[in-house]
Amino acid sequence: MKCIVIMAGGAGERFWPLSRSNHPKQLLRLTGSGQSLLEEAVERSKAIVPAENIYIATAQHLQEPIRQAKLGLPDENIIAEPCKRNTAGCLIYATATILARTGKAPEEVTMGVLTADHRIPDTVPFVATVSRAMDAAEAIDSLITIGIQPIRADTAYGYIEVPAKDKPQDAPDAIYPVASFHEKPTPEKAAQYVASGRFFWNSGMFFWRICSFMSEFGQANPVMAETLEDLTDALLEGSQERAAKIFDALPNISIDYALMEKAKNVKVIPGNFVWDDLGSWDSLDRTFPKDQNGNVAIGNPYLVDTSNTIVYNAVGDEKMAVGVLGMKDVVVIVRDDAVLVMPKDRAQDVKKLVVDLHNRNAKQL
Repeated sequence: MKCIVIMAGGAGERFWPLSRSNHPKQLLRLTGSGQSLLEEAVERSKAIVPAENIYIATAQHLQEPIRQAKLGLPDENIIAEPCKRNTAGCLIYATATILARTGKAPEEVTMGVLTADHRIPDTVPFVATVSRAMDAAEAIDSLITIGIQPIRADTAYGYIEVPAKDKPQDAPDAIYPVASFHEKPTPEKAAQYVASGRFFWNSGMFFWRICSFMSEFGQANPVMAETLEDLTDALLEGSQERAAKIFDALPNISIDYALMEKAKNVKVIPGNFVWDDLGSWDSLDRTFPKDQNGNVAIGNPYLVDTSNTIVYNAVGDEKMAVGVLGMKDVVVIVRDDAVLVMPKDRAQDVKKLVVDLHNRNAKQL
């Protein structure tokens, strides 16, 4: 059995004020396709496995909004974690749920892990790469990830390093051992990584047979691996209360820290498709067309003597006229109850503003 888990529990705070607690980034339309990021992720997944084998892992408060989005999946496939425990907890809970519901043994299930906040405009090469990654995971006892060939020295992404002797070449069927994972680097480090030719961007997509996942977890993090087994037993018994108690004891840690950076047997397949991780408002420069002055203008704003600016009028010009005059390299986001204005190079810092809003008990969250 092959299945796909789409991780969709994030808050997407860098996309405030459009992203809200009950309508976060994955439910926004940020690529110009007319679909939400989550809709796009589901449609891509349907080209790989049947709809009944696609699961969305999310937070309790997002389960119903995602069901109401009518994504063409069974309602029970929208899995709500008992509490927030980062991506490691997300995948442990999703794995236990799939094993308990299907009754399959761990060696009988190959799982693909995708995320709900990527822009991948060309579905055909993406499907081909993911299908090959799932076949590789099914055939070999290894954890597989997809690496994206970097096209710039980006500091917003993590990086995957391959050994010097395995410097990537233009081989369509290549698969490389992973030497190490690197977190978001400094500009200087990022430039070194790209120049070396031995680094991929970390796409955050993973593929494994569940037995391989459990085996590697057992070596890298025995306590969390045992939690996975206990959680599966609790769900098999139908004891949601016991399952929630077991899950609550997990640390709040990412799958990269908990497993991938410690695992001994990890391989990377080059992703031969256009990919972008939409992490903040400045990424719209790469997803929407620009006018002759380099502006991204959504919602028909009025721009005069303005350049290299992103203006997103979410309520539309019939309800609110938004004008920007004499500005350069700024971001202006307008919705019915909040406005954000900032220099474009501060887009990564929107979370600081959200912290202040929380501290003031603002309603616009």
